[in-house]
Amino acid sequence: MKQVASGINGLDKILEGGFLRPSIVLIAGAAGTGKTTFVMQSLFNAARSEEICMYITALSEPIAMINNFMSKFSFYNISLLGKGNIKYVPISIGIIHQGSEAIIKEIEKKIETIKPDVIVIDPVNVFTMEQDEESRRKFYYDFFTCMKGWNSLVLLTGEFTQDELIKSTLSYLVDGIVHISYEPFLHRNTRYINIIKMRGIEFQGGKHSCKITKDGFIVYPRLPGGSRRPMSKERISTGIKGLDLMTGGGFVAGSSILLSGSSGTGKSMIGTQFIVEGVSKKDPAVIISLEEDAIQIRDNSKMMGWDLQEFENKKQLKIVSALDFDIQELTTHMDEAIRAINARRVLFDGISRLRQRLPQYMPLPEYMEDIVNYLKNKNITTLYTNETSNLTGGTQITGTGISPLMDGVILLRYVEIKSEMRKAISVLKMRGSDHDKEIREIVIDKKGVEIRLPFSGYSGILSGSPIKTPSEAFVEAFKN
Repeated sequence: MKQVASGINGLDKILEGGFLRPSIVLIAGAAGTGKTTFVMQSLFNAARSEEICMYITALSEPIAMINNFMSKFSFYNISLLGKGNIKYVPISIGIIHQGSEAIIKEIEKKIETIKPDVIVIDPVNVFTMEQDEESRRKFYYDFFTCMKGWNSLVLLTGEFTQDELIKSTLSYLVDGIVHISYEPFLHRNTRYINIIKMRGIEFQGGKHSCKITKDGFIVYPRLPGGSRRPMSKERISTGIKGLDLMTGGGFVAGSSILLSGSSGTGKSMIGTQFIVEGVSKKDPAVIISLEEDAIQIRDNSKMMGWDLQEFENKKQLKIVSALDFDIQELTTHMDEAIRAINARRVLFDGISRLRQRLPQYMPLPEYMEDIVNYLKNKNITTLYTNETSNLTGGTQITGTGISPLMDGVILLRYVEIKSEMRKAISVLKMRGSDHDKEIREIVIDKKGVEIRLPFSGYSGILSGSPIKTPSEAFVEAFKN
């Protein structure tokens, strides 16, 4: 028994290597979920590796019709049919009407002649359409007894919902079950793949996003877990002198820092300055934005005198905009960008936008926990920005439930003093480090971000409408 590639982009990461051979795997799902595309892609990629493959269909479709449907995919190479790597074996309606014994005998005869490495039966439940439950169960037992002797990887397709799979005889006869669903989400439908069962293989269960493109099936695995690294003692400069002082010498390397505040308080600017500081010191970085595309990010940075394109050209910076793809794909694009340049810093800008883009089954804190742990395990220092709805005041840090995941929390606020809107910054939390407890003024201009002295003579700064302290009010009264 050996593990062989599935031929499906991204799936082998979930299966930690691919399918076992020999084994029998059921590819299940409702009509239109992409089962035939899945098995065809797997079959043709195996044939491209010089394996002998056999495609058995019970739908009596002519090979020309299959060519017409599949020719739009890059994996489909008709020359592999002519070369003999893939054998097309239709099972006629006449044989199906003769019953179980005739079906099994016909398939066995073809297998004995071809001796395939990979076999696809598409779909398997057509063989039992005219049978009652007892006859269907007997056919599957007999059929699977034969399959075990083929010494091949057998991929079966079948139209099943996940609830129907639980009751089906097939579900406990097969070695593996891959369930594909096509579910409505917002203004579109989204595909998911779920490995329900896979004997002899450690796999990552639960739903994974997937889609069908011109290259066939692409699966976007969720980020893997991992053991947590011990807290580092190394310090990473934020690029802002005042913020380094407030955080006790900069961020702890590999930590996760949340920067939360209302619109316009300077979150993205602080984040970009943190990234520019890194790449200027040959510390590769990735910007992940859920609010702006790459062009807008570059243009905004140029206004501050930062040429991000220059760092991108030097392979020191990658920009990933989640506006370009479904949010379920984000972790895969993030992982690829980090690996491409061995990134040490990440700016994750606009996590509040995630809530409206995630499916209902995926709570935001759970989704973010995977991302936070993944980046911490890679010892990547990450700054997350979150937009709060309140303009001033309020005690809610994020409203998303993610602040407990963070090693540090920095709060930005508007403050109204003498009919003027000013900005305040405070460090609420810095795990493993002492930090400034003062509420300081923050100023943003063409030179970047500057942090000034604490607001003196006022109390209630975080309320947004501070009042003079009693001693200051007393002095002020006598001045008047």
